[in-house]
Amino acid sequence: MTDAVAGEPVRGRRHRAGGRRLRLGLAARYAVLLGTILLTIFPLVWLVLTSLRSSADIFAMPVQVLPESVTFGQYISVFSQYGLDDYLWNTVIVSVATVVLVILLGVPCAYAISRFRLPGARVVLTLLLLMRMIPVVALAIPLFAVFASIGLLDTLTALVLTHTASKLPVAIWLLMGFIQDVPREIEESAQIDGAGALRILVRIVSPLIAPGIGATAVITFLFTWNDLLVALTLSSSEAAQTLPVGLTNFVSQFGIDWGAMSAAGVLMVIPTLIFVWFAQGLLVKGLMSGAVRG
Repeated sequence: MTDAVAGEPVRGRRHRAGGRRLRLGLAARYAVLLGTILLTIFPLVWLVLTSLRSSADIFAMPVQVLPESVTFGQYISVFSQYGLDDYLWNTVIVSVATVVLVILLGVPCAYAISRFRLPGARVVLTLLLLMRMIPVVALAIPLFAVFASIGLLDTLTALVLTHTASKLPVAIWLLMGFIQDVPREIEESAQIDGAGALRILVRIVSPLIAPGIGATAVITFLFTWNDLLVALTLSSSEAAQTLPVGLTNFVSQFGIDWGAMSAAGVLMVIPTLIFVWFAQGLLVKGLMSGAVRG
């Protein structure tokens, strides 16, 4: 009886000590998470604040976190002085066209490799993997020579074809994983009802792998929208230059127009946020499906 009573305080102290360690561990995790979030969003917040400052406030000393006065003059100058609308429109055309072509070509290709016994399928898969391992910078000069010889240099067509070819291997690999998760029994039932391969792909498989298609579209759009190397190599005039290339025009031999560059940077981020916002449902479903599959 005495031993049992004496053991209670000991167990109570251990329980309280364990509770404190648990709370300290949870607080440490939240602190690390909060610090990571702040480090991640700080550049974007500073970019927005800089775009709303006047040129005098940008170089004011000491540096003030919040601008004394808010102005939208930088946003006006990027269109009136630098002609940013042309670069923005070119980027939209190239990104959207690339996404459409990658999906239209990637889905049938992934379905054919996943469902049909094709001769040399393993060779195709190996080549797709090798193509993804080759950095784009290694292909810059050959691409320049090829498009120059066929008269497509400095055109949006060259950019769309290049981005489609470079994003297609990744898209096929992603879509193959989603197609392989679709039960074959569903397709076999459709075949019994007289549906052909194309109809099965369009009417049955494509809706079932919609999350994978959405995730592939988002990834393709983001990588195409933010690309600088390909556009810088294959374009030399405003007729084909995209927004990342347009941002380099703010750097001259006389200095850097930080205010206008910040405004252009904000305008470059906004379309990606809008695209991801509307596609986030499919993107989350696709990533969760991939996690469950893994």
